[in-house]
Amino acid sequence: MTSILLPTDFSQNSENAIKYALEFYKDEDCRFHFLHCYPPVIFSYEYQIEKGLVGKNIHEVIQAETRERLYDFAFSMMGNYGNNQEFEIEVIKGFLPDQIAHVTSQNNIDLIVMGTKGETGSDRVVFGTNTIQVINKRCCPVVAVPGDYKFNGIQNILFPSDLNLSFSYNHLKTIVKVLELHQSKINILHISLKGLTSTQRRHKVLLKEAFSDFKTNIVIKEDKNITDIIYDYQQENESELLAMINNKRMFFENLFFKPTISKIAMHLSTPFLVIPA
Repeated sequence: MTSILLPTDFSQNSENAIKYALEFYKDEDCRFHFLHCYPPVIFSYEYQIEKGLVGKNIHEVIQAETRERLYDFAFSMMGNYGNNQEFEIEVIKGFLPDQIAHVTSQNNIDLIVMGTKGETGSDRVVFGTNTIQVINKRCCPVVAVPGDYKFNGIQNILFPSDLNLSFSYNHLKTIVKVLELHQSKINILHISLKGLTSTQRRHKVLLKEAFSDFKTNIVIKEDKNITDIIYDYQQENESELLAMINNKRMFFENLFFKPTISKIAMHLSTPFLVIPA
């Protein structure tokens, strides 16, 4: 059974990501794990008096109230968008990226689906700090969903690759699962600077074999500007999911942390699957 982790801070961004996940896996036998983390804080004595909390364990009170809120939220989301799948909730004191790594390990999570920004995210920010940190924990594949994106099937997956990574089943199984579930087509995009090396040619063959049961298209472009090539390709060839392997060379950061909007515009409308190397 597939286990999906759904972090939420009760913001519209996180709610939209959860809707996306529930519709994405509507026909799949899976378990959804709703998670809310609240930071460790110290409350003033005046606040404790105002809220009638003097003499009580404040964190136990907060956790009980938050569990009730999270359960009501999860029950409502599952009723409106789920398909009688299992779900569970968890409320933890701590910082989200660290707790997600812990929960992922303890609950055998296969995939994390979260919004690109949290409650206070600016419209000028593509990825919030929590999302970046969770992705760079490399504990599990992550789908980051833009705040206004509505699920409408997965017909095409765009998979940029430098073809230097020696692919394994663990790298590709998440993509294969999506291809199986939605009968999608995968477009493998390679940006070549000097033609393919022998290693790249070998990995190209391996990828083709790995996706042999599905519609596969391998496109090789020659250009030095990787981000512009990916952006232009997306404009000409619509895709509903951008998939990438986050290896130690930090291709992910090179793509999305440049100062110019042209470098990151492609992600503003496309969910992004990041697979840890």
